[in-house]
This record gives sequence, C-alpha cells and structure tokens, in this order.
Amino acid sequence: MLWRGKNVNAEPDYEYHELGFQDYGHAVGFLQYMLRRLGFYHGPVTEHFNQGTEEALKRFQMSQHVPITGRMDQQMWKLLIGVAVNRQILQNEVGPQFVNHFTVAQMG
Repeated sequence: MLWRGKNVNAEPDYEYHELGFQDYGHAVGFLQYMLRRLGFYHGPVTEHFNQGTEEALKRFQMSQHVPITGRMDQQMWKLLIGVAVNRQILQNEVGPQFVNHFTVAQMG
C-alpha cells in the first residue's frame, strides 16, 4: 500500500516528529499506542495517521485544554509524554533511557 503522507521512519530515534494526517511510520505507531494507553484511541496500531488517529489526538488536545489542531509537533510530544510519565504508563514498557530523555526534554 502506498501512503500519501511523509514517512517518518528515516529520522533518528528520540526526535520529535511533526505528524499530521496521512503521515506514516514508527512515530505514528507510537503516537497511536500512547493515545490508546491513555484511553483516547480505540483502533489498531497501523503506523498510518488516519482519521481515527486525528480524532483521538483532538480528544487528547481537548482534554489538556490546548489548541485542537489534530497535529503533533514538539510541544504536543512533550505534553503527551509528560502525561504518560505522570500516569506511569511508560515506565514498565520502555527503557529508562527513553523515559528519562522525554522527562528531561519536557522540563527543558
């Protein structure tokens, strides 16, 4: 299947990927996974930023009282990871280096 958005697989790990409708790759899969764990996304992790992903992200944004754009940028990643860390969603599933990276980045 050919996706129309940009492929975010080629970028380095631990980068803040700007994501929007029709983008695809591992960063999109991680976004879907995190939104599912937080209770906003109920679809499969497809690594494709589809309408369900966009609607879930908008629900998350609404819950956090931030502008509802349906897009991921650096600030949204920091917010999403911060909420996940505070709710202790990430600690048991990814390495401490990953959690520490985003926790430090969130404060920086």
